[in-house]
Formats: sequence, C-alpha cells, structure tokens
Amino acid sequence: MSSDLQSSANTLVVRNIGLMLSGDLAQPIIDADTIVVTDGRITGIGKAGDIDGGSAATVIDAMGCAVAPGLIDNHAHPVAGDWTPRQNQIGWMDSTVHGGVTTMISAGEVHTPGRPRDLV
Repeated sequence: MSSDLQSSANTLVVRNIGLMLSGDLAQPIIDADTIVVTDGRITGIGKAGDIDGGSAATVIDAMGCAVAPGLIDNHAHPVAGDWTPRQNQIGWMDSTVHGGVTTMISAGEVHTPGRPRDLV
C-alpha cells in the first residue's frame, strides 16, 4: 500500500476487526482485520501488520466486531402519500439505515409530484 494513501487527511483506518464478511457466497469470509478508507472509498483490506495506517486522520478500533457489506432491502414501500407522526415514515428509514441497510428497492407505491420531499 502506498504511503500517499496513509498520509491523506481524508484517510480512515478500521483495525482489530474480528470477522470480515465479503458478500461473496464463494468466499464469504475475508482473512483480514483492517480496512483503509480514503476519500469515502475502500482502498485497502488486509492484516494490520501489512497496512501502515499510522498517519491516517482517523483510526477506529473495531474491538473484535464483525464488518459486513451494506445490506439490500429488495422489497420496500418507501412512499405512499402523507403520513402522520404515528406512522413515522422517515423514522423507519433511519432505523433501517442504522441496521446496516444501504440500499432499498421500491416494490411500488403511488408517486405524487412533490411528495414526499426527499430527505434521504
């Protein structure tokens, strides 16, 4: 890994990962414990001893936690018109994102011009 990646002010290193899942059924577990992210993109995956992240702007200790690719919800109804606070449409989306879902595929709903306002 080049030292240019490590000296960037926009570099994040996540170390001490207990389990790294690939999202690939043929090889679901990656033999690595460190991820390097530069400018919002994963630029390196490997063992801590092989990655020099000493000058990274941010270093996070995962404390043995698992890391997995973002999940996909392939059947969501994100919009169906005006909602009351009890229905809390945007709140469930926030909860879903916090649960690891990074992509939603709409299973269909009514599309009314200007509704809802795109908050996500």
